[in-house]
Order: sequence, then C-alpha cells, then structure tokens
Amino acid sequence: MTTPDLNLLVALDVLIEEGSVTLAAERLGMSAPSLSRALARIRETVGDPILVRAGRDLAPTPRALEIRDQVHRIVEEAKALLRPSGPVSFAALERQFTIRANEAFAGAFAAALLSRLRDEAPGVTLRFAPEGEADDDALREGRIDLDIGALRAMGPEVRVQTIFRDRYAGVARPDHPIFDAPITPERLAAFEQISASRRGRARGPVDSALGDLGLERRVPLIVGSFHAALFALPNSDLIGLVPRQVVLGIERLGMNLRTFDPPVDLETVVMAQAWHPRLDNDPAHRFLRNAVREVCSRS
Repeated sequence: MTTPDLNLLVALDVLIEEGSVTLAAERLGMSAPSLSRALARIRETVGDPILVRAGRDLAPTPRALEIRDQVHRIVEEAKALLRPSGPVSFAALERQFTIRANEAFAGAFAAALLSRLRDEAPGVTLRFAPEGEADDDALREGRIDLDIGALRAMGPEVRVQTIFRDRYAGVARPDHPIFDAPITPERLAAFEQISASRRGRARGPVDSALGDLGLERRVPLIVGSFHAALFALPNSDLIGLVPRQVVLGIERLGMNLRTFDPPVDLETVVMAQAWHPRLDNDPAHRFLRNAVREVCSRS
C-alpha cells in the first residue's frame, strides 16, 4: 500500500481557501509551478478535478466542498500536535493568525496590533478575515484564531473577553445645517440619515431612543459598513452615526467631516474577543490575546 503524501493536505487546504494557485503559493512559500504540480497530484490521488477554472479564479468542485472542512480540521490538528509544548521563542516564532473582525476594528487597530506583535515576534503575520454571518464553527474548526466584535452569546464552550467599550458619534459634512443650531433630538430626527449594516438593516439603537421620545428618523440610504458610510457623507446632506473608534479614522485620513455628540442616550457598545478553549494554554495565542487587549486599551 502506498503511503499518502500528507503534504498534499496542506496544499489542498490553502488552495481551496484561496481559489488561486498564485495566492496559495505565496501563503505556502512555494513557487506557482511547484504548487500546480502538487494540484495535479491531488487531482490524481482524489480522483476529482477539485478546482476548475472560473474566469481568473479557480472554483471548488462539489467534491472539494464536501471534504473542505475535514481537510482543514486535519491540517489544524496536525499543526497543534507538532507544535512544541515547551517555552516558545517569540523571536523565532513563524505563525499566521487569522482574526475575524469588521472594517472599523481593522482600520483602527490592525496596524498597531501588528507592530505590537512584531516587537517580540517579527515572524508573525496577521490575516484579517471579513465579518460575515455568525459562524461559531469557524472558531471550533480552527478557520479563525480570534473573533472580534460586539459582545454576544457564542455557545458555552467559547471563551469571551471584553477588550474595550465604545460609544457612538454623529457625523456630517462641516457645513451641514444640523450645525446651525443646538442639536436636539427633534433636529436630529429632522435630517435624513445613512445606516451602516452588513445585514441591510435601516433601524438601530438610535431608532429606539428616538421612539421613546415619539420621534422617528428617515433612512434613505443603507450601506454595508461604517467606512462606506463615511465616504458617502462628505458630498451628501445625510447624517451618520458611527462608533467613536471609526471617528479616529476620520481624523487620520483628514476627511472633510465634522462630528457631534448624539442628543439621545445610546447604549455603550461592548467589544470582545472570542476564541476556542483548545487555545487557552497555547503561549503564542495567549500572546496574541494579550496584545489585542493592550493595543485596544491605548485608544
């Protein structure tokens, strides 16, 4: 019986995730021709094309989708099994951490977090995965190392730790008429507004606060992220409500916007990091978690 080449599992895992021989080769530190040959061996071994051409990218076949999660789980378990259990030399650490977070967090903290990690571990790489629908299995199956977002219930086995609290700020172009007089709840509700929601929702905490006062706002524009909202505001008559961490990005980018304190009480947004308990005692992962808390505490 021929012993299977387990290196093919690593290649297959990255190929399916990236959907590109070139990008997968970059992640694996291989040449594209070498990875193309590995893909040919994978196809021969599995008896399936696995990835087929779809424009410039490669699309997974039904067989690839069927085995994707199992392949990834095996690769992650093998990495954990072969990882040294003794003291970790951070100076020699070569590891990529995948963090799922929204654009606002990545924009505010990603660069500072990488800088903090590389002070002690220059070989560390950070990969920020986009925030999508709730997928707690991503932590369990090792597809992400940390899930950072607003505090929520994530299942009894998931570890959750608060990293900071944030508040909302109003944003509009500097010459917007809302700044012509004191900003009251009535005046806030009088102007059309933009909503930032990856789920396409027009309502949020401000609607409940205004509703308690018998007021209602109009939201004619909904975009998928806070950053998209910011770029839409300078040339419009709309008003936006965004976390104050996003406001820091306004200042760094020098965007032509002005902020104000909302005239209604809005709940504080509690931001947390979540991870699977199998990583509790992993020194490198603990180093990552501590760095996240440290960087966020500076804001």
